[in-house]
Amino acid sequence: MKSFFHLYHQTSTQLGRELEESEVTLLKWMYERYTVEEISRRKLSKKYILR
Repeated sequence: MKSFFHLYHQTSTQLGRELEESEVTLLKWMYERYTVEEISRRKLSKKYILR
C-alpha cells in the first residue's frame, strides 16, 4: 500500500466524490492496522530467516 494520501485519493476517485468524515476515519484506521500488521509480518519474517 502506498501512502494514506494515495489511498484517500484513489478511494475518492473511484467513488466519484469526496469522502465523508466517517469514511475518512475508517480509512485511517484501516491504513494504520495495515501498517502495524505489515511491520509485525516483516519482523517475524526476519526472525525466521535468522534461525
